[in-house]
Amino acid sequence: MKKKLNFREFSRQGRSLGIPCVSSLKISILLWILGSAVIVCAQEVNIGPEKPKVIPLAARIGHTDQQKAFAGKNVHQGTGTLYMQTLLGRGAVTGLNFMHHGPLMPKSSIGQHFHTNSDEMFLILDGDCEFTVNGRTALVKGPVGVPCKSGNSHAVYNPSDKPADWVNFNVAVLNPADVAANVPAAQGGTPMRRGGYNYSADPTGLFETADDRTGVILDKIPSFIHTKQLTKEGMRPVAGMNGGKDTVFYRRALGPGAFASNWAFVDHLLVPVGSSVGRHFHAGVDEVYFVIRGKGKVHVNDEYAEIAYGDAVPVRAGEIHNLESAATDPLELIVYGVALEKGKLDVTDVPLTMAKLQMFFEVEPGNFEAFEKNYIDVYVPALRKQTGYMGSKLLRRFPDEFSKKIGSPVTKFNFEMELMFDTEEHRQVWTKTKEHDEAWPKTAALAKSFQWFGYDVVGMDQVTDPLGKRTLTTEKQ
Repeated sequence: MKKKLNFREFSRQGRSLGIPCVSSLKISILLWILGSAVIVCAQEVNIGPEKPKVIPLAARIGHTDQQKAFAGKNVHQGTGTLYMQTLLGRGAVTGLNFMHHGPLMPKSSIGQHFHTNSDEMFLILDGDCEFTVNGRTALVKGPVGVPCKSGNSHAVYNPSDKPADWVNFNVAVLNPADVAANVPAAQGGTPMRRGGYNYSADPTGLFETADDRTGVILDKIPSFIHTKQLTKEGMRPVAGMNGGKDTVFYRRALGPGAFASNWAFVDHLLVPVGSSVGRHFHAGVDEVYFVIRGKGKVHVNDEYAEIAYGDAVPVRAGEIHNLESAATDPLELIVYGVALEKGKLDVTDVPLTMAKLQMFFEVEPGNFEAFEKNYIDVYVPALRKQTGYMGSKLLRRFPDEFSKKIGSPVTKFNFEMELMFDTEEHRQVWTKTKEHDEAWPKTAALAKSFQWFGYDVVGMDQVTDPLGKRTLTTEKQ
C-alpha cells in the first residue's frame, strides 16, 4: 500500500534530491499575489464590444481600381472569369458583408447558388445579362439590379462578347439583439481549419448547385423582382431635394419588401450640373452612395471628398451629408440603404441656418496697418474659440477716387468686418465671453466710429475659396 505523501514529506524529499522548494506560507502568498493580479487584469481588460474607431472620410471611401481586382475563375461553379475588387468590407455599414465591383467577362457566369443568411443583389451597369432566380432565367436589359432574397438561389451569365460592369452588394440577415450588441454576422459555408470543429457551423449558409446556367431556356418575361432599367426616363424630378439647389432626378427602385434583412432600399439618383442634394441625416439608416457615372462632391459632417465613377461612400446613421455635382459633369448614383431596425426609415433636413454680422469701421489711414494686424493677431484667435463660429473676413474699401469711378456711394467707412456664425444665438453668446470683452475694446480703440447690421443667410454660392490655402489668419501658437 502506498504511503500518503503530505506537503512536509514532499518538501523534505525534494530538498534531499536537490530540488528547491518553498514553504507553504510562501506558496500561499504567491498564489494570493497571482490571484490578485488576475483579478486586476480582468478588471482592466475591456471584454465588451470594441467601440468603432473614427476613420476619416477619405479613408472610408472605396475607390474602383482594376489593378486591385483579382481574377475569379468559375465563381460559384460558374464558367469563365469574373474580376472582383472589394470596395467595402464587412461592417462598413450595418450588416454589410461586402461590396464587390469588377467586370464579368464575355461568356462568363456566376454559378447558381443559395445564401440562407444574407440578401444579395447583382447590378449590371452596362449591357444585357441573363439573370437567374430560383431556376428561372431571363435576359434583362441593363443597367439593372436583380436582388436575391435570403433563402433563394440566383446566378448571372454574360452572353455577350464584351465585359459587363458588375457590382455585388451583400447584407447579412441579423438578429436584432446582435445588431444592438454589434455582433458580426455568422458566415456559413466557410471552409473549416483541418481537424477543426465548429458545433455552430451552417454549411448551407452558402450552397452551390453546380449549375453554371449557360445555354438554358430563357423566359420571355422575368419572373422575379428587379429594379427595371436604371435610366433617366424612369426617374422623376425633385426640386430642392433636402433643401438642395435646383432640381435632381430620383427613383426608389427597390423597397424593404425585396429583402429579408434590414436592407431597406435601392435608390437611383441623378444630380445635374449646378444642382445639389441638401444637408440631411437619417437617425436610423446607414447608406452607401455608389457613383455609376460622372463626378461630384460629397460632404459628411465637417469633411468632404471629390468622388467619381466607381467610388463607394459609406454614410452612417446620424451623419449629416449632402451631395453636389461637378462644375462640368452630372453626378449619377445608386444609393443602398440599410435600416438599423427593419422597416423603420427616417430623414431629417438640416437647413443652412447661418447668421452674418457686418461691421463697418472708420479708421484713420495712419491706423490701417495696426487695425489689420489687430484683426489677425487678436480678433481671429478670439473668434476661433467660440461655438458656432464659421469664419470671418476683413475688407478694406477701395480708395475714394477709384470708388467714385465705379459709382460707389460716398461713405466715411473704409473697413468692413464680416462675422459668420451657424446661428444668431451662438453669435450673441460670443458677445458675452471674456474673449469678446478683450478683443472688441482693442478693435474699437483703433477706429473713429463704427456701426453694424445683422443678416440671416438665405442663399450662398461659392465655387472655390479665392484665397486658397489659408496662412494669413492662422492662429499663432
